[in-house]
Amino acid sequence: MNSGAPLRLLLGPQRPVVNLGIAMAECGIGDGPIAVISAAWQEAEGDIDDIRKLVSNELFDLPIYQRAYALFEADKPLHDAYRSRQDQLIDQQRLYRLRLRQLTIAARGILRADGNPDAIDEERRHAISQLRALDRHHLRQINKIYKRFEETFDRVRNSRLAEHIVEIEKQLERCETVLITGGNVVVLMNRLQLFGLSRVLSRKNIVGWSAGAMALCDRIVLFHDRMPQGRRDPEVMCNGLGLVPGTVLLPDARNRLRTSERVRSSLFSRRFAPASCLTLDNESLLLMQDGRVLNSELVRHIARDGKFARVKVT
Repeated sequence: MNSGAPLRLLLGPQRPVVNLGIAMAECGIGDGPIAVISAAWQEAEGDIDDIRKLVSNELFDLPIYQRAYALFEADKPLHDAYRSRQDQLIDQQRLYRLRLRQLTIAARGILRADGNPDAIDEERRHAISQLRALDRHHLRQINKIYKRFEETFDRVRNSRLAEHIVEIEKQLERCETVLITGGNVVVLMNRLQLFGLSRVLSRKNIVGWSAGAMALCDRIVLFHDRMPQGRRDPEVMCNGLGLVPGTVLLPDARNRLRTSERVRSSLFSRRFAPASCLTLDNESLLLMQDGRVLNSELVRHIARDGKFARVKVT
């Protein structure tokens, strides 16, 4: 078992090449039991037989998606309040997206513009600052929605929710490592936040791939340059667990980002600075401890100029 701060093992998508087993065998987390959170798989939660074939540790499923379903079935006021909260979050994201589109178009235009260098640089800084201000405003609005919900439904005020949280924490006491799978990051974050798992997870080694890795960041940034209905501007969804601070993780970036378009990449990097924007493609591996990079394979950092560079061990 490792000594010191907990490990964070971050992986890209597990298709077509699976590197989970090798990465876990070499990262130093030990042979103790491991809890698996697969809530991002929704109805397929708990189907972890393929993971068992790759990992020699004892695994036990932590079915927080199913727990939430059972909780809502037993507590209609909680369910109704949760649905209302989700509707508010969806509406807030829609309003944010309307404003974001125009600011993003303007910022990209300014980054492409020619002219007096001093004047252009000033306008570029201001355009990016407007995007950052909108992102901050959006997060404040999102957090207000969560706060209103939690003022009525939390472990202190709702006994059923409190019982589930206590049971989950007891299950986690037996393990030093938690594995969080990929899948739907929105669903995953909703369940993690409902049961308030950031505190207990902060003390564990975490292995996460794709959505499971994204959830560990300060902010969840949704992105996709290649959608059937057209490009999607990168957008902040909500706060993450904050267990890998100062980082924006981009799973499957090779397929989802137009990495050859330097203006788009440069804006992405500068908008979310000082956070490091890191790609996690298939076969990628990033092992961190207390903010240090212990191992990095095929992980790239988006530089200020939009170029991609390999992340090095620190």
